[in-house]
Amino acid sequence: MIAFSRSFLARFSEIEVVGKAKDKLSLGALILLAAMVTADSDAFPAEKVPLTRPELNGLLAKGLSVSSTDMVGGKNFTGTMTYAANGTLSGAITFTGKPPIDVKGTWKLDGSRLCRTIVPLQPQEVCETWHKSGSNEVTIRVGNADVGVSRWK
Repeated sequence: MIAFSRSFLARFSEIEVVGKAKDKLSLGALILLAAMVTADSDAFPAEKVPLTRPELNGLLAKGLSVSSTDMVGGKNFTGTMTYAANGTLSGAITFTGKPPIDVKGTWKLDGSRLCRTIVPLQPQEVCETWHKSGSNEVTIRVGNADVGVSRWK
C-alpha cells in the first residue's frame, strides 16, 4: 500500500508539473502573440484606402501602363493596359488557356472613380475605385467587389 501511495504521488506530481508547464506555455504563447500583433501592424491589415481624384489624376495625367491580375494572382485572367493621357486605353487581356484579346477603350475620372470602357469585352461604361494596396499597386473595386489588382513601375 505504501508503494502504491508513493507511485501514485510521484505520478500525480508529474501530472501537476506538466499541467503547470502547459499553463505557462499557454500564457507565454498568448504574450508572444500579443507582442507580435502590437509590433507588426501588417498582422491585421487596415482597410485599403481609395485613391483620391488628385492622386488618380497624378497617376494618369501623363499616361500609365499597368499589369493586372484577378484577385487570385492570375488564376483566371491577366492583362496589360496603357491609360493614355488623352483618355484612351489599349492593351490585352488573357483568360487562362485562351489566346490574348486585344482591347481598346476610353477612360475618364468621375470624382475619385475611374470610369472606363473596354471594347470588345465591356463596351458599357464601368466605374471603379482604385484602393492603394502597395507602393505601386492598387486593388480595383467595382461596387463592393474587389475584381483585380494592378501594378506599375
